[in-house]
Amino acid sequence: MIRSIRKRKLGSTDLLVTELGFGAMDTPFSPDANTTLHCALDQGINFIDTARIYQNSEYLLGQVIRERGKKDFYIATKTINRSASGAQHDVDKSLSLLGIDCIDIYQLDDLSVNDWSISTGKDGALEGLRIAQARGLIRYIGFSSHDISLLRKAIRSNLFDTVMIEFSVFFTETLWLIKEAFDRGLGIIAMRPLGGSGRTTSIETAGKTARPFTLSVAELLTYTLSNKNLAVAIVGSSHPQRVLDNVETAVSYVDLNKKQMEAYEKKASLLY
Repeated sequence: MIRSIRKRKLGSTDLLVTELGFGAMDTPFSPDANTTLHCALDQGINFIDTARIYQNSEYLLGQVIRERGKKDFYIATKTINRSASGAQHDVDKSLSLLGIDCIDIYQLDDLSVNDWSISTGKDGALEGLRIAQARGLIRYIGFSSHDISLLRKAIRSNLFDTVMIEFSVFFTETLWLIKEAFDRGLGIIAMRPLGGSGRTTSIETAGKTARPFTLSVAELLTYTLSNKNLAVAIVGSSHPQRVLDNVETAVSYVDLNKKQMEAYEKKASLLY
């Protein structure tokens, strides 16, 4: 029996996405960039996260699409522009680099309370994305944010299809927001599911010592995937072996129960 990555419905969209997604922010800087992205797709990952601001990321993804001769996976990209014209320009640029006719999800990137009224008001970026959507250039509209106040406001606004939100064993402050977003039908994309900020590398280093409180990369990913309100966890990878390791976890993990998750959280608090 061939094992495959399990899939979840992305909120109220019609997208059925693999629980494990691929984050392509840093991949272009790796000498194995092309091979790594092909590996992720060959392993069945069907959700790729990128952004206009990620240097050469959309270009790399476009190269891979052309080499494969087709796009049989979902792409989510982002704009940091806050004006309607700027957002539309970014959509056109993304389509050109990717070499496709329509993008599955276009997101307003890193929204904050301070730019909410500009982004969602007249001639704001949201208006630009809606125009692009009406033209058939994008399918769904989402946003990403690290601002708790903004997340609460945007989730309750009913203006978006998806939300990209930070969540990991090291960062559980968004747990209640994830639950609310899920209940409201938003598709939830987890960013930094392994903790971010170089924690994966430092944990791997710690694991080679006699430290009593360690968490493996597999355990970090298992913790995040055990939250069933999430649709997909975006893990950045720069080398094929990292992709293979993460896929192995995704196809074989067993959901943690509440007591186990609390134990992981205690370990994480001792580590950081």
